[in-house]
Amino acid sequence: MNCINHPSESAVSQCQVCGKGLCVDCTNKFSKPICPDCFSVSRQKQKRAAVTEVILTLLIGLPVGIILDLLVNDTYKTPDSFWESHFFLIYMGLGIVAGWKTLTRITPQIFLFLPVLGWLLYFVIMAVFSLFAGLIAFPIRTIRNLSLFFK
Repeated sequence: MNCINHPSESAVSQCQVCGKGLCVDCTNKFSKPICPDCFSVSRQKQKRAAVTEVILTLLIGLPVGIILDLLVNDTYKTPDSFWESHFFLIYMGLGIVAGWKTLTRITPQIFLFLPVLGWLLYFVIMAVFSLFAGLIAFPIRTIRNLSLFFK
């Protein structure tokens, strides 16, 4: 078998996605042996996922942040920290999508076998933890998404 990009070179590995032959130079071009066509498809999927996460953050996180802000500021009047509390609560709401995705990655798959009440409890606990995990995960995932999109 010969390299798909360099027909005169013999293949030393195969693309992990499509199985096309790759020479030494093509094998070492990316972090894993993958042909340029599959790499560009993978890059497009990553860009779509980044855009989807940003859209979800705006469609879900922003309303959650505004609702949190309205609920907390109607209940607790704090005139001395007016702008800080608004900013923090909206930021916390924006982070719910990033927090949810981060927690989903580290949650074991054992929760697949829960009864309905268990799923409801799991959803509520996950939503609350996502608000707090999002405080850290939101800027990290936003920077990562922007770098993926503009690469």
